[in-house]
Amino acid sequence: MAFLGLVLAAFICFSLVFFIKQRQYNHPALRMPYQLKKPFFEAEERNLLGLLQQAVGNEYRILSKVRLADVIEVTAIPRRAPWYRAHNRISAARFDFLLCHPETLDPLCAVEMEPATEANAFLDELCQTVSLPLVRLKPETARAYDEVCAAIERALTSHPPSKPPV
Repeated sequence: MAFLGLVLAAFICFSLVFFIKQRQYNHPALRMPYQLKKPFFEAEERNLLGLLQQAVGNEYRILSKVRLADVIEVTAIPRRAPWYRAHNRISAARFDFLLCHPETLDPLCAVEMEPATEANAFLDELCQTVSLPLVRLKPETARAYDEVCAAIERALTSHPPSKPPV
């Protein structure tokens, strides 16, 4: 009988703890812990976006903060582990801006607001591998309209875009 009482007490304690925890997890702040990120663009990014829009006009569509995995796919790798490693390298990284064909939205040129370093050499090699021109702008260059135009022009003339499919 004492054992039955002990089991019943343990069951009641477990039920109370479960009920209390369930109420805590159903709290709206824990269920949906999200809010809009403000500001979406830092001041430098907003300024560069304005310069890019002036520089390319209606010739290209500008997309911002595009994940690499949305633009680049991992080629067929026979084993899962190397495929996941390759996919994970591109899944969290993003391009600051992507210039696309205005109708097909095919990516034509990527724009980054940081100079080339050893830490971001992977992005340089990746873009070279997939034949996507990459423009890297230093913060001081990103403020000058003429330099932004020249950098984009150099990148696009060194990798002329292919004709869009008909």
